[in-house]
Amino acid sequence: MSSRIAVFNDGVIQQLAAPADLYEEPQNAFVAQFTDENNRLLGNVVAINGTACKVELPAGHNVQALAVNIQAVSRRTLLSLPPERVKLKPAPGSLPNFFSAQVTELIYLGDHVRTRVSACGHDDFVVRLPKSDSVARVEPAAEIAFGWKTEHCRALDAP
Repeated sequence: MSSRIAVFNDGVIQQLAAPADLYEEPQNAFVAQFTDENNRLLGNVVAINGTACKVELPAGHNVQALAVNIQAVSRRTLLSLPPERVKLKPAPGSLPNFFSAQVTELIYLGDHVRTRVSACGHDDFVVRLPKSDSVARVEPAAEIAFGWKTEHCRALDAP
């Protein structure tokens, strides 16, 4: 396995980085879509504040994200969020992004449970829960709270 990987699009390098960096820190929408597992949400930038931005999703939810590769306010953006960065049942007010969801599917995969929820206008939002974590004990159709930190959600150029 290589210590660095180049992701190409039409012969142009989009990002050259370690595998973990490609997954955790994609620099544009093409690289974010290259890694299959990340949650990808399209929305419009409504505010930029230094390294952070506020994005409105089509269903009306507002998301706080790291402004990585965005153009300006009122422009479309793709949000990229790794499923293991999403926390189920956080204490209210403990995370800047806090939503409710309905559990639609649980898939047990050895060391973790792949949990699909319907949230923020998306039926295929994925949360990866370690089996040792007590919040992994959720049931299909359950209403749950979930959230994530601003720095774990990357606002990128829209595809």
